[in-house]
Amino acid sequence: MAERSGKGMGTERPSQDVRLAVDVGGGLVLKNPIMTASGTFGYGLEFEPFIDLSRLGGIVVKGLSLHPRAGNPPPRICETPSGMLNAIGLQNIGVEAFVRETLPALGRHDTAVVANIFGETYEDYELVARALAGAPHLAAVEINLSCPNTAQGGMIFGVDPAAVERITAAVRRESSVPVWVKLTPN
Repeated sequence: MAERSGKGMGTERPSQDVRLAVDVGGGLVLKNPIMTASGTFGYGLEFEPFIDLSRLGGIVVKGLSLHPRAGNPPPRICETPSGMLNAIGLQNIGVEAFVRETLPALGRHDTAVVANIFGETYEDYELVARALAGAPHLAAVEINLSCPNTAQGGMIFGVDPAAVERITAAVRRESSVPVWVKLTPN
């Protein structure tokens, strides 16, 4: 019986010229396709003790509003047999604190930073985008038009194509980085 070399058996090492970079459009190239999802990874800095953030292709931070927001009162998370439900209510530090404190700290890592933004009015989205305009270390802006845990804004705008168009145009006018839209499945 011939001895197997392991070739073709999934044991060979990838060559050094493997490129994981991905062009996501608008001039933004991520070094790899691994990104966090907004709302699941905080602002990213909370995970520094557990992971080298520079290994990620990008970090999409939790939603940012014009002013700090306390979010919904507890309990906000409920475990279910199939996973969990949450109604955090978009708790956040506000865009000014993010630009002043969090974004510079994220800039120490070699990873793309995407700011997820939301508002309760059309003007809120525009003003948050304006506050982010020209901020160092910002790779893209994600417009949150999908959150169901708010009485105004979020999914309420996301189910109306005219509202989506209006908000996207306003944020695009204020942004110097690519703009993504996070839509509701509704």
